[in-house]
Amino acid sequence: MPYLALDTSTQSLSVAVGDGEPGRPVRLLGEATTMLSRNHSVKMMPLLEGLLDNLDLQPEQLKGLVIGRGPGSYTGVRIAVTAAKALAYALNIPLIGVSSLDGMARAGQVTDALVVPMIDARRRQAYTAFYEQTAGQFLKIADDRLTTLDEIIKQINSRMIVRRLDKKPAQVLLLGDAAHLHRAELEEKLGEKARFVTPTQDFVRAAHLLEVGVPLLLAGESHDVETFAPEYLQLVEAEVKWLAKQAEAQGGAVT
Repeated sequence: MPYLALDTSTQSLSVAVGDGEPGRPVRLLGEATTMLSRNHSVKMMPLLEGLLDNLDLQPEQLKGLVIGRGPGSYTGVRIAVTAAKALAYALNIPLIGVSSLDGMARAGQVTDALVVPMIDARRRQAYTAFYEQTAGQFLKIADDRLTTLDEIIKQINSRMIVRRLDKKPAQVLLLGDAAHLHRAELEEKLGEKARFVTPTQDFVRAAHLLEVGVPLLLAGESHDVETFAPEYLQLVEAEVKWLAKQAEAQGGAVT
């Protein structure tokens, strides 16, 4: 049964179709990804239509949708979520939203290192989560959050202590644009523990989102199409300013 995955949360625009059956790993049928532009609203549907055409599939044959719900670019996240909701509604198929960080982190799923994807949120902040191989499974051990570079480094060092006690390698694999933006500082403060992937691995892949989301759909999990919303993790600047004005008018302060 074919399932579709979409992600536009970062600079990469990625779509993928995979075959899913209960009790079996997802089999990738096709994937298309571009890294050249953030103009995802214009390029997403032609990319998707081209992929389905190459696979000789009609939209009506899709059994479900997996969407990268963020965190990431405020505008970018909305593009894929809006398109996925429209498709799910029109085709009357289930939709499941998964973290876009999951789609980035799985580039490191075969390593024994701590895996830390980092999407730049400006002002020395990043969206991040922690992942590890545990009992043969690649698991998220710290949920999505928006935090500072200094705090990420502190949390990585704390995790290294736990890993040594568990007799795991004291290594961390860092992915994402924020990891490369702050690479010099990360290498300085983490030393030999720090590892980085190559650019060909360093993006959100829709194929990896299929691996996360299709088993959930097969298990009967899904989101309500009407109420499903992106995962922003922070207010956009306009909202912050509006709330500040409201608090000032009321004689209070935004916390």
